[in-house]
Amino acid sequence: MGHHFDRRSARIIGLALVGACSSAASAHLGSYGPNEGYTISQYTGPNNWVDVTYYNAGQYGPASGGGSFNALAPNAGLWKLQSANGAFFPTAALRNSQVGTAPPYTGAPLVGSLPSYIVGAHFNGRNNDGYNLAVRNDTPAGTGAIVYDYSLDTYDTGGPVAATQTTGTVSFQTYFMADPDSPPSSDGTFHDKFTMSFMDSSGNIGAQWGYSRDNQIGWRDGPSSSWNWTTWNAGPPDWNGIRIDLNLTNDTFALDYYDEPSNTWNNIAPAGTAMGTALTNFTTIRWQLEDNVTLGIGGKNFFDDSSFGGFVPAPGAAGFLAGGLLIATRRRR
Repeated sequence: MGHHFDRRSARIIGLALVGACSSAASAHLGSYGPNEGYTISQYTGPNNWVDVTYYNAGQYGPASGGGSFNALAPNAGLWKLQSANGAFFPTAALRNSQVGTAPPYTGAPLVGSLPSYIVGAHFNGRNNDGYNLAVRNDTPAGTGAIVYDYSLDTYDTGGPVAATQTTGTVSFQTYFMADPDSPPSSDGTFHDKFTMSFMDSSGNIGAQWGYSRDNQIGWRDGPSSSWNWTTWNAGPPDWNGIRIDLNLTNDTFALDYYDEPSNTWNNIAPAGTAMGTALTNFTTIRWQLEDNVTLGIGGKNFFDDSSFGGFVPAPGAAGFLAGGLLIATRRRR
């Protein structure tokens, strides 16, 4: 009887510790499929409100805390549109006039909608796992970039709250497939196409990577700096990768690039590279795709198999909780 109680107590403590490090409705990038809480299915009227800002994207499914799909007011989830263009519309005013500011969204035909969005559970994926994240801005030049912020949650970090970790080295890794090379601008030069920024809870940007219109990989420490272009080109159909290590103690970073044709990881920004702005923590990833990206499958750029590392619980939190639970179970016994 005593051994049975001990095993049950240990299980209760383990479950409680997991619960203490996660929330009931959390996000998880992962493979961007239904398992992580992403959908591409139509759910209201004849329109397909599947941009990640219209529902609880990443906040349900077996890998993201369970639960089910729920329509949300725009930007009420962990994906937030920061630009005027995006979520199928060129301006927030037009978007609100067409869909309203909260569900249930109208099913009327969309007037003035544009193919600019971020959608999860898109068909195919790296290693043919069936799903990826599609980022598209197939709009006329001059419409403007789409800019989305994604907030890390406990299912990304493995339990800890990202905002509470201010020291140590944390990491992010993802794989991506760029659309085909775009032709140069009228002046014969290539310009930015995609940029990913790594940010803290105050909006500071510590580092960026991205690729130009001709898919040349580059990096910089922030938007006010010039790009450091590499010799690596990320043209399709390859699933290339990026891994960044953010040293929150020293305010430095390192960046590695995965080249699928050679199946190798290659360092492109050495460890100890100074951040453009010191990060208090790492809580946000910003995704930016410029306008007039039209080649390939509607100009879509795909992302898959994202993961995080290096996050640790606050010192003493797990031990304190376990001790309290042991006292409680002993009293109950």
